[in-house]
Amino acid sequence: MSKKKKVKGLRTETMGVKRRDVPIEDDPYWNIASDDYGYVDVHRIGRYASKFERLEELHPEWVYALMDGFPTFYCVLGVEHDASDEQIEAAYERKLKFSSYPDELIEDAFDVLSSPRLRKQYDELLVAFEYITKSMLPSERKELVKKHHASISTEKEYLRMGEIMDRYRDYILLYMRGMPDLYEIAGLAKNAKAGDIKRKCRAGTELLKRIGTILSDTASREEYDFVLSFIAKYTERDILKGRNKHRKKWKRMDRRIFEKIILTALNEPGAIMEYLQRRDEILNNNQDWVQYLPPGNDTFLSVLGLDEGSLQLHHNTDKREVERVIRERYRQLEKTPQVNLAYSVLKNSSLREDYLWLLENHEMLNSLQEVLSADADNGHRGFGFGEGGAEMPSLEEIREALNQLINEGESRGERGVPPEIREFLDNILALKEEAMEAQRRIKGRSKK
Repeated sequence: MSKKKKVKGLRTETMGVKRRDVPIEDDPYWNIASDDYGYVDVHRIGRYASKFERLEELHPEWVYALMDGFPTFYCVLGVEHDASDEQIEAAYERKLKFSSYPDELIEDAFDVLSSPRLRKQYDELLVAFEYITKSMLPSERKELVKKHHASISTEKEYLRMGEIMDRYRDYILLYMRGMPDLYEIAGLAKNAKAGDIKRKCRAGTELLKRIGTILSDTASREEYDFVLSFIAKYTERDILKGRNKHRKKWKRMDRRIFEKIILTALNEPGAIMEYLQRRDEILNNNQDWVQYLPPGNDTFLSVLGLDEGSLQLHHNTDKREVERVIRERYRQLEKTPQVNLAYSVLKNSSLREDYLWLLENHEMLNSLQEVLSADADNGHRGFGFGEGGAEMPSLEEIREALNQLINEGESRGERGVPPEIREFLDNILALKEEAMEAQRRIKGRSKK
């Protein structure tokens, strides 16, 4: 028979089995005494209290996080107890890109779970932590559960946003630079019924029809509404006000180009960035083309006296015929620097394709340049341009930028931060004091 003493009503097993059927996002390894226990005198959990104190001395940051309601490191990374090193590393990199948890907490989770020795100590702490909570007052446990639940709920919204962000990456980029939402574009109320949406949009432009398809479908509309609510909930209010300042740029935009940009963002995720990246690559390699593009009066076509429409240069499948026409035209002209440059570009099929692509899309590219350009009051990374042209961010940079937009104002403690986020940010600064105070109470009870 085991010589270990058992405390009536208290478990003595180690932390190895999670609560059944509880997904990792709900933190099945975070266990706290239920209200059924009421209050348990600290003397009854003496060895667990001693272990908790010893581990706190070794790893105070672990205790601070638990005592402030943050989830276990398993939940922070979103991995099971038996996760492999590869799974832990992949989860760590994913969380650093987009998560509501502080980077320091994610770093700690990775360091611990990737080390068998530290993971064993952490598992021991989780067992001791559960017993420690039995010596807390019911009101203290209730507050701890409330914080833990708020942290879990917030991260679930981040997780969902991370899953659907790829489908909305261009849309988010443009929305944060003042683009109106789909309800505004279609002249619809946010609570409009599906039937009313279909009637409003079915006979409209291609963009209105696309909006009708999105907003009349229950699933796609719920997802779109979530994107809007996430941005509104987790973006600092001053930044949202900055978004509103850019709305006038969209109002000035030609309606045809306006609809083309938004339709592209909705139908081809990533295409907006690809357009701008291609434009930059072409112009970086061919800086002498700039003066032969709108709004300039001359183009390489006009310099050679060619008409794109009549020759169908862009779509003509017989390249030899196109090149023959260009050569014949060149022979008839005085060989000025302008003529020579125009001929050198248009006779080359690859250069010709790039140049004609710029001509075809210049209105949309110029409009995008205007709405995404960095103004003097734009101090936010990822959504602007550097000097001398566009420098579109990668998807990872967009994720970081959106995360920064969410946290930027909060770190300054300005008004407009969602209460639950402000609470975490304020509390993280006082984690040590709160944990120490909790331990003083425990020690005080043990002396009585």
